[in-house]
Amino acid sequence: MPCRSRMATSSLLNPNLTPLLDVVLQLITFFMMLVHFGTRVEGATKTVRLPVAPAALPGTDLTFDHLAVAMDAQDRLLVEGHVLDADAASAWWAEQAKTRRDGLETLGEITATLADKLPTVVIVRADRVTPYGAVRRTFAEAQDKGFTHFSLVVLRGRAR
Repeated sequence: MPCRSRMATSSLLNPNLTPLLDVVLQLITFFMMLVHFGTRVEGATKTVRLPVAPAALPGTDLTFDHLAVAMDAQDRLLVEGHVLDADAASAWWAEQAKTRRDGLETLGEITATLADKLPTVVIVRADRVTPYGAVRRTFAEAQDKGFTHFSLVVLRGRAR
């Protein structure tokens, strides 16, 4: 009868868990990057109640320069906590356009095509009771100053 060694029978199976842990940590990192942990959106104010749209999709254009503004229920422009009437809003748009053109000139990126059109994306958060005509007037005023890219923010909701 062959003799069994004590080492062969007493050894336990020790699987290598390092690859499994690597995969788990990569999955955790991946899902953490996808999860939106807060509801804080740039330019968000409590006085602006966003409209709900069933097909609202997040923007895919990740730009370097963006400008966030809000419009309240009284069709006034809200910028950095200040309420601007029509005349002040017009002056503010002109100031923002000049500042951004100066910045492009400083970077040496101003060309003949950018002289009239700014690459800045204007993000507008309009209250749900604000008439679209007022939002369109805001867009037109910004377009007159050279802004050409716009994004209108709405809340995503279910169709009713």
